[in-house]
Amino acid sequence: MKQTGPIPKTIELANTLARRVVQLRELRNMTVRDLSRSTKFGIRRIEDIQSGLETWLSATDRQILAKALTVEPALIEEVEIRPDLSGQMATVPEAVMLDLSKAILEEAKKLNCPLCGNELNCSIRHGFDIDGNPVQLAKAHCTKCPFILKSHLA
Repeated sequence: MKQTGPIPKTIELANTLARRVVQLRELRNMTVRDLSRSTKFGIRRIEDIQSGLETWLSATDRQILAKALTVEPALIEEVEIRPDLSGQMATVPEAVMLDLSKAILEEAKKLNCPLCGNELNCSIRHGFDIDGNPVQLAKAHCTKCPFILKSHLA
């Protein structure tokens, strides 16, 4: 049975995302399956978080996880480690970025991240330029790494 309420002040919280999620889940008397159901994350994703394979979460995922564990999102965020891929982003060739943009605009399905190989979440935004001409913006982001694509193609 899931317990709610504040975390007792006598408990020292773990200093890694993996250990803290395990600790909070256990404090709430939840199984991995319970947490998976509450968050609608797959069991494998919960296991990846708890084993340290995922070290940071998107703001939305952090809020979902915090709600399921009945804690403030800040308790999770303070132990996240966002990888610094600024140098890696520069290693994605412009041609790859352009090809990815074109594929999104052609509504290709199941495109993979050029950094980690995970499936990308893609979308097309429609709008107008300063002269009132219609434009399309190909957007994509990876759920496993910080890769983001924002390209402007007419």
